[in-house]
Amino acid sequence: MRKTRRQRLQGVRRSLLILLLLVSWLLPRFATSVRAQSSDYRLEPALTSSVGLQLSSLRASGSLLVWEDRRNGAPDVYAYDLDDAREFRPDRSPGARSQPAVSGTRVIWVSGADPSRATIVGTDIASGATFTVTDQPGQVEQPAIDGTLVAWREVRGDRGQIRVRDLQTGQRYDLAQGDANQANPAVSGQFVLWQEFRNGSWDLVLWDSQRGTVTPVVTSPDDEIDPVIAGDWIAFRRQARSGGPPSLILLDRRSGSETIITEGHFIGRIALSQRFVVWEDWRSGLPELYAYDIALRTEFALARAQRVAWPTISDRVVGWVTELPGGRGRVQALAIRQRLPSDPQEPPAVPSPDRVYFTQTKHFLSGGFKRFWQTHGGERIFGYPLTEEFSTTDPTTGEQIIVQYFERVRLEYRPNAPEDHRITIGRLGAELTADRAFAPVPPFPDSTERRYFPETGHSLSYGFKEFWEKNGGVSVFGYPISEEFTENGRTVQYFERARFEYNPNAPDEDSRITLGLLGREALQRMGWLPRPPIDTTMLTR
Repeated sequence: MRKTRRQRLQGVRRSLLILLLLVSWLLPRFATSVRAQSSDYRLEPALTSSVGLQLSSLRASGSLLVWEDRRNGAPDVYAYDLDDAREFRPDRSPGARSQPAVSGTRVIWVSGADPSRATIVGTDIASGATFTVTDQPGQVEQPAIDGTLVAWREVRGDRGQIRVRDLQTGQRYDLAQGDANQANPAVSGQFVLWQEFRNGSWDLVLWDSQRGTVTPVVTSPDDEIDPVIAGDWIAFRRQARSGGPPSLILLDRRSGSETIITEGHFIGRIALSQRFVVWEDWRSGLPELYAYDIALRTEFALARAQRVAWPTISDRVVGWVTELPGGRGRVQALAIRQRLPSDPQEPPAVPSPDRVYFTQTKHFLSGGFKRFWQTHGGERIFGYPLTEEFSTTDPTTGEQIIVQYFERVRLEYRPNAPEDHRITIGRLGAELTADRAFAPVPPFPDSTERRYFPETGHSLSYGFKEFWEKNGGVSVFGYPISEEFTENGRTVQYFERARFEYNPNAPDEDSRITLGLLGREALQRMGWLPRPPIDTTMLTR
């Protein structure tokens, strides 16, 4: 039967409605996926330690990592400071040292070869001062520290008890509760967290040192074990009484809400910062390193296809032990860096004429900056982009502006300026020479070859004058702030927004005068780009 025109229109409407519903269902999921991939940090290789033996107890705080190592036979504590790229032993005297922990510049460890007669001691690696945490020898283990608060487990018979000492006041606290077995203390700020066995299962308990209160955090028929704490976040493994692999749980201490990060396979040791959870993950059959971004709620692999153990994390570094044959191993780490506008960008999946990607520097150029760049000389005057656009505060006016760095300049957009003056070139010439003094010259009459600028007390002549006038003059380059002089073997002259350079060996006359790479130099001073290597050839002559 043939359909009427009205029936066909109704069919089209139904099809469009179904399509719109499908798009509305897919779009939020696609947007969530895109957002999940963006981040405000980047991870970059930071450390591979010397090869050691039976490495364990890796811990991190800030830029400092510490671990136990038996490379010389007896257990000892080794450390690595990312700030000065130095591996060292916090205590070089003879002795057995194990189970280190670290907070800031304070490093503590269990001291003594006999586990039943050990003590906990430490040192401040900044001042060199040493201190004692436990005075009487005993079976002490699992030390943890944050700030001046130290917690540890003391074994009495077949049970452990959590003890605490405040290094600032010297006050000691006994957190034992009846005949409960306590283990695995963790410290964050004023809080001490541990697992406690009573009524047939392991539960989590929290002590508030300021209020003096002990509070159950998680109680269930299952076992909650291996807790870690960082600020308002707690992570732990949950082992069901019915058996099977454990689940990795993230708990918001404020709300009590739980998130299952991963489950269905074995999960090993856990580490936690206020941004990330990291753990040993056995989903492939080998211990690998995975992480969970708490803010973005995304999971990702950090180290795969290798045997990893003892994950650790601070606000600046994530580390682990890579296990090698024969019980050997080494510490490896990734630095957690703030993502910068100078970080290279991936090329677009679909090129767009409105947003140009430059393979030379791996950055984009679009909108008003793109039009300004194209109409004022492009690559010849400005060079290629070295950053993306980003917002910053003008230190002179205090207003928020949008800027983008190029090899030779910085473009600035001021939304509150008159329309014709919203995009300008930043004063990199003046900024990068603020610590230098250029002597002014006496005034003189202007001529076709030379011109004097009373605004800055400097002059412009011959080739530099011709280049300045042909390519935008004061509106583009600003006034001269120096005379011509020789710098690094070239004749140069500084302007408020640029540096002119004369290269007599250029292949053609139009290339002999160029702008210096002030944009690149500014980013190098900011630490956003690596500095060029130091020329040491003169040392071998």
